[in-house]
Amino acid sequence: MSFYECMKLALSSLKTSKLRSALTLLGIVIGIASVISMMSIGEGGRRLVTMELSGLGANLIFVQPDYAREAMSGGRTDSLTYEDAQAMRKGCPALATVSVSQMGMVAVKYGKDRYNVSATFTDEGLASTQEAGLKEGRLFTELDVRMQRWVTIIGGGLANRLFGKEESAIGAKVKVNGQNFAVIGVMKEQGRTMFGENPADMSAYIPITHSRRMTGSDDVAYISCEAQDVKQVKEAMDQIKGVLAQRHGKDSSFNVMSSASILETTETITRIFTVILGGIGGISLLVGGIGVMNIMLVSVTERTREVGIRKAVGAKKGDILRQFLFEAIALCLVGGAMGIILGWAGASLIAKIAKWPTYVSLFSITVAVISASFAGVAFGVYPAYKAANLDPIEALRYE
Repeated sequence: MSFYECMKLALSSLKTSKLRSALTLLGIVIGIASVISMMSIGEGGRRLVTMELSGLGANLIFVQPDYAREAMSGGRTDSLTYEDAQAMRKGCPALATVSVSQMGMVAVKYGKDRYNVSATFTDEGLASTQEAGLKEGRLFTELDVRMQRWVTIIGGGLANRLFGKEESAIGAKVKVNGQNFAVIGVMKEQGRTMFGENPADMSAYIPITHSRRMTGSDDVAYISCEAQDVKQVKEAMDQIKGVLAQRHGKDSSFNVMSSASILETTETITRIFTVILGGIGGISLLVGGIGVMNIMLVSVTERTREVGIRKAVGAKKGDILRQFLFEAIALCLVGGAMGIILGWAGASLIAKIAKWPTYVSLFSITVAVISASFAGVAFGVYPAYKAANLDPIEALRYE
């Protein structure tokens, strides 16, 4: 029996039990749609993170305490300070810019309006990293930091809420944790993100030298640096390690990472995340495949007499095997095609409602097609084998 004849006979048999075939298809459709949707969510997230990190530039270097070592040893790790950043500026000629950052929460009040916002305690290095993001005013100078001036830079969203869009915030006095600070700069609004309002728009920048009084510590969370050139990244990293070893000792524990290595690590993590999501969708496909096998076993039982007649008129064991196997494969392929369409639509709906980027890749579609075909073969083999091995005499007697 040819491939065409087997497929024609299989589709004809499925048409005779339309409701049963439709319900069986539903399990495969949901399974394939789940695989497509889950993988598209993971791939969309991976591409977004990769794009954001790629936009940072290939010559960025980040320095932070080795928190992993602290967690494993249980002891306190070495801390970074503003003085470390100053030493890097003087002792690392391969660096173009150096900026410190420490995060905290502060209450910003103007008149009757009061907002709890995230604060970035930083230094004059902000002028080199955020100059393009400044809407009006100026950024910190070395004198602002060293003299502990009571100045602040606020996000565009916070400025609009406190002063409105007509009034300028520059020169105004706001209370930050009860202390008067003069607003010297306003950042451009970043706009809403997929999760709602951009946190950067509701934030404030404060000189790092105010960190101890406001947070209880003058430690720095991380130091971001920019090499003079992409080719000097490794040289700059070596110089940074040398400065830190000189200031904290050779046994000091700090992570010095380039943006390229962070990007590589992040891509690995997000790929694993995508695989896990695809695996969750694959569970639905497994349930659908079991449904196919169950229906095919019922079909074999109901068509026992038909199998006996076909064998009596000369059908071989291989013909019966192919007939029932092709029915299972046809069910899964038709369900797979419908599942791909439903999964694509589901991914688009998720992207629209949840504001989460999704990406239906050719790889996810290929995985879905292969999965559907494999499900048809894997869950159709046993019922087909059972039908092919029916005794023709017993099959003809079956009522």
